[in-house]
Amino acid sequence: MRRLLKGIVILLGAIAVFAALTVLYVVVAWDRGVDRPSMNLIAPVSDAAIARGKHIYTYTAACWTCHATSDAPTLGEPPSGGRVFDMRGVGPGFGFYYGANITPDPETGIGQWTDGELVRAMREGLSRDNRVLFPVMNYVFFHGMSDDDALAVVAYLRSLPPVRHEVPKRSPSFAAKALFAFGVLHPSEAVTSRVEAPPRGVSAEYGKYLAWHLSGCAECHTPRDPQDGSFDFSRAMAGGRFPFPERLIETTGRNLTPDLETGLGAWTEEQFLTAMKRGARPDGTVMTPFMPWPLYAQWDETDLRAVWTYLRSLPAEAHEVPRGRLINAAATGRGAERGHALYSVYCHTCHGEQGQGTPLTGPVLIDRVKNDDPESVAETVAAGLGPKKPLMPSWRHTLSPDQIADIITYLSTSAPRASSSRQDPAPRATSRRSR
Repeated sequence: MRRLLKGIVILLGAIAVFAALTVLYVVVAWDRGVDRPSMNLIAPVSDAAIARGKHIYTYTAACWTCHATSDAPTLGEPPSGGRVFDMRGVGPGFGFYYGANITPDPETGIGQWTDGELVRAMREGLSRDNRVLFPVMNYVFFHGMSDDDALAVVAYLRSLPPVRHEVPKRSPSFAAKALFAFGVLHPSEAVTSRVEAPPRGVSAEYGKYLAWHLSGCAECHTPRDPQDGSFDFSRAMAGGRFPFPERLIETTGRNLTPDLETGLGAWTEEQFLTAMKRGARPDGTVMTPFMPWPLYAQWDETDLRAVWTYLRSLPAEAHEVPRGRLINAAATGRGAERGHALYSVYCHTCHGEQGQGTPLTGPVLIDRVKNDDPESVAETVAAGLGPKKPLMPSWRHTLSPDQIADIITYLSTSAPRASSSRQDPAPRATSRRSR
């Protein structure tokens, strides 16, 4: 018995020593740098390159949604960073991360970064000081972005006015630090040669490039492990496995493969284009802009048809993904409280924080609410607008009359008549010296 007890004590001591050494290693090693140089790349300064970068930044990769100052980003605001990503509820809990300031400010933004360092951060997931970025930055998929497209984004960012805004440092949990320390979270493979995009056209190859390397399609619609966030690439586009950590809705990417029962197998190309351009599913319900259809509506039809062609080329995967559902105040609130929550879910992307408008909208919603009777506004919301801009879908199959009334109540009682913020930040002249 004494020998048995002695053996147990020795075993427990060994476990304690191993645990202590493991903790010490994680604390010391999690934030170690990666010795990897960036490529010597130079972003063009032509108007065409800046326009291409603006389109990718705004409507394809939607960079502004993560690099905003708050969790209610508005299109047209400068990407001065600070939006918090609370990852405590994901897997074992991963801590807090913040969208970086990607304006050209030399102290708090990207003003001192080289073009190659910026492209490396996008495609490989390494910061300027060689630290591995948490994959809330989409480098796993941007890894395949072409040199021309990546540098076009850099050219557009360089054209923006600098904004001095200090962003808090990330605060990873011990679990996240362990994943960094043991290489589970690691940078993408080094890009050491030129990357070209496929020829633009209605082809599965080009559609795959758009879906995987320029937009968030693959990230949201590919199953991933809820414990460590790793993707199941063997079931590409088969839909998510768990809800994204959103405050007002529970939703995940649906199955986009051609499965007849659980995917898009019964959809036509025209129905897909309607969903992308107007947000309306074949049954008339409208997708929440968490699926950023208002941005994809700005794509050229060639690009949308290319994505459709790619999706139809995939093997059908039987994977049922539940429809999203409203939670918290969006589901249980009443009056202006519920209206505010519903507005945040369905309307904010196109109409701005308080209805003052964005580059996506023509009429300023708050003006309409303030100057017209509620019944008329409610009928417009229910019926939708088209074919002129904006192509607002009909909400009568998605929102009840009471829900629409609550949205109007929120806008009429809580939102001041605001000056329009629909314009993008004015570009400024750049020179190679300023970089």
